[in-house]
Amino acid sequence: METSQHLFKELEEAEKLFSDGAIKNAQKKVRNVLKQSRALSKIPNKLRHKINAATSKSRYFDEISSFAANPKRDSLIDEINTLINNPLDNPKKHAHVIHDIQAQWQLLDISSKPASKQQWLKFNELTNKAWEPCKEYFEEIKEIKLNNAKEREILINEINEYVNQNEKKWRNAKDLIIYLQKIFQRWQKFTPVLDDDFIVLKNKFFEAKKPINEEIKKQENNNAKAKELLIEKVAQINNEDSQICINEFKKLKDEWMKIGIAGKKTDKILWDKFNKNADRFFEEKKQIINDEIELIKNLNKELNEGAKSISIVNDELLKIQNVKNTQEFKKIISDIRKQSDKLKIEKKEKKAETYKNIYASLIKKDGVDNIPNIFSSSVTNSYTNNKSNESELYYVCIKLEILAGVDSLKKDLELRNSIQLELLSNKFNKSNKSMPNDLESLLLHFINHFSIKDEKDIHKKLWKRIEKCIEILI
Repeated sequence: METSQHLFKELEEAEKLFSDGAIKNAQKKVRNVLKQSRALSKIPNKLRHKINAATSKSRYFDEISSFAANPKRDSLIDEINTLINNPLDNPKKHAHVIHDIQAQWQLLDISSKPASKQQWLKFNELTNKAWEPCKEYFEEIKEIKLNNAKEREILINEINEYVNQNEKKWRNAKDLIIYLQKIFQRWQKFTPVLDDDFIVLKNKFFEAKKPINEEIKKQENNNAKAKELLIEKVAQINNEDSQICINEFKKLKDEWMKIGIAGKKTDKILWDKFNKNADRFFEEKKQIINDEIELIKNLNKELNEGAKSISIVNDELLKIQNVKNTQEFKKIISDIRKQSDKLKIEKKEKKAETYKNIYASLIKKDGVDNIPNIFSSSVTNSYTNNKSNESELYYVCIKLEILAGVDSLKKDLELRNSIQLELLSNKFNKSNKSMPNDLESLLLHFINHFSIKDEKDIHKKLWKRIEKCIEILI
């Protein structure tokens, strides 16, 4: 009774699948119910009616699918016929077309009622005929496969020879792995091979490599043991001075690097363990580094806020030894450079302002205390000058413009050319005792030839031009 109820449930599910359009799944369930019902000693009438109804529906869908699929099958048969009558020039493409038609036929068998025996026999016969133009192509492929098999045999012999030559004194595991990798790359080039040869060659290839793989494994195991011993030695390091511990660890690390590989996964595990055992040595060192980084940060802050001068910060940095490659150290060095450049600019600007004040002192609008000392006495003496020597004032102005690379007025072009010639002449005639060309000397020359008694607007304009030169030459 339980089985009977179960079959009712199966048929209900099949009915739902039919309704949902899952025809193949529904038909599968119906077939399953039929199979199970045969095991019953007696089939209840209600169940029999339901089975008959489900079977009828399944047949109906088979007929519908056949109605839809058979024309497509006939079309595929026509395509095969066309291919037989008009084979493609390229046998490879010809073979691909046949394969594609066969795939479509199989898909129809899966998605609908399978083809009738008559249809299948006809399709199969035509397909075999269609394959005939590809015979030569397949013979060529077979020849390639046979040649590949020969090349693989040669490789196997090479490996055997390599083993014979090296088994008394094997190379290190890393070299052996590289050798096998290169062999495998060559092996892969000689593909495909015949199915019958494939298994045989694969087994031979495996057997040929076996001694090498065993040696690699042996070396890796030995290397792993050697590295385990070093790990134990690291654990045994004990000294109050962390730097001594670190130095001992570095020596063991050098030994580690001389040991060969222990296998990719094993090496990583052992390496992590090796370094983890040494972490305790670096704790104190890390604290020192952290303290120095914190010190640098504070120094940098004080530097930028102006709380400490560059010289004091530089003195403090001399005490720092462990963090010179950190970003914090690089930043403070960069900031020191910026601050230093800033101070130079400020100093230059301040100096330029005192130089610019010379004219105000010359006309007594400012005291000589606000100009550089080098000019003070000359400015004071200029007050006794009865008359300004304008040609000398022009001379100083234009010469400074030449030295500063500033363009002169067009009306001064002749004088400028004359001064340039003078400068060129002095360059080649070093014994010439002409006036020096430095800023201070030229400004003194201007002061010495200036008189407040005939001060004019032209003098002020000349000085404005000189001020531009001062900004460049200072």
